[in-house]
Amino acid sequence: MPLRSPLPLSAELPQSPGPALREVVDEADRPLCLLAEAAILRQGLRHRAVALILRDNAGRALLRTGTDGWDFSSRALPHALEAVEDCCRRLLAADWKLESLAPRRLRRVAASPETGMAFLNIFTARIPTATARELARPGVLAPEGIPLVDAEELAGLAEQEPPLLSPLLLRAVRMGWLVEEETY
Repeated sequence: MPLRSPLPLSAELPQSPGPALREVVDEADRPLCLLAEAAILRQGLRHRAVALILRDNAGRALLRTGTDGWDFSSRALPHALEAVEDCCRRLLAADWKLESLAPRRLRRVAASPETGMAFLNIFTARIPTATARELARPGVLAPEGIPLVDAEELAGLAEQEPPLLSPLLLRAVRMGWLVEEETY
C-alpha cells in the first residue's frame, strides 16, 4: 500500500463520508496537518481532546460507563478545524440533548503519554439536580443507570477502587484536574 502524506490544513476537506479527520499539532499546540483520527491515535501523535464533566447544583458529577471503567460525562476529539469550545457544545447537544448550557473550561493539560498525547481541555457544565437525577436513572441512558457521585465519592473510588475508573478519569481525579477553582 503506498504511503499517503498528511493533508495540509489549507487543503479542502473531503465532502464524502470517510475517515474522521482531526488536527495533528506540535509541542506548542499549533496545527500541523490533518490526519484520520485512527492514524493519529495509532501513531501516538499530538492532538487535541475535550473531556466534559456534567455536575448538578450540589456538585455531583454524572459519569458515563466506558470500555475501561466509569469515565467523564463525555469525551471527544474536535473535528478538523473545530475549536475545543465548539466541540464541548457539540458533546452537550449530541450526548445529553443540552443545547442551552454554557460550559466552562476547568483546565488545559499539556499533551503527555498520560493524556494519550492529547492537549486535554477539561470542561464542566452545571445542570439542575432534578435533571441530573433523571439522567442517572436506570433505563434513561443505560439499562443499569449511570453514576452520579460527589467529589468525596469520586476521590474514594480513585483511592480504594481505581479499576472502576477509566485511566484518564483516574489520573484527572488524582491530579486535581476536576477541582473547580471558583464557584458558579
